[in-house]
Amino acid sequence: MTVAAPVRYRKIGGVVAQRVATLQSSVLRNESGAVATLARLRRCSPGDVGAEPAVWAITVGELPAELQGRGDAPSPSERAAHAALVLYALHQQGRDVGVHRPGIKLGSAVGRLARARARDESLDDSTVRRFHQVALATDFTGRLYFLRGVIQLLRAERPPIGLDYGLLADDLRALATGDPHQRDSVLLRWGRDLHSLPESDSKERS
Repeated sequence: MTVAAPVRYRKIGGVVAQRVATLQSSVLRNESGAVATLARLRRCSPGDVGAEPAVWAITVGELPAELQGRGDAPSPSERAAHAALVLYALHQQGRDVGVHRPGIKLGSAVGRLARARARDESLDDSTVRRFHQVALATDFTGRLYFLRGVIQLLRAERPPIGLDYGLLADDLRALATGDPHQRDSVLLRWGRDLHSLPESDSKERS
């Protein structure tokens, strides 16, 4: 049996992946506390870090000191953690299977969605345009607005198409820094993953 390689996260990605995995496990067991947490997260805006005290513990609580912000502004890691957890809550709503899937990158998930919605072997134009809006947004808040719409499309599929929220948090953290080099690196990965064939298809055509 082939053993999957462990997913390699950066620091905030590892924190978020652990928190999402724990929350998901509890939600799928229908534990009332986790279900209530999910509902509170869904009521948050992905970009409003710290606006809802009821979710502080899971979004920005007990982060390593080097990931915390100083003064009035949230750090890139805090922004990423909050956004990823809110988006996960939206994605998981009403689903009886876990949508956090370790190792599944955002671009790959959107590529799968675009193939599922296509009428032929090409990618669905509408889905790709929505992802382009995420990539072309001029600021972090705008990017989250369009990303929320993409997450809702992934959720709407039957079964829902999942992704790795730890890896997404790492990408969002890079984007939140405002560094153009980090931004371009994330967008390049998204483009590669979107247009890469699924592994099974690649083997069939090789």
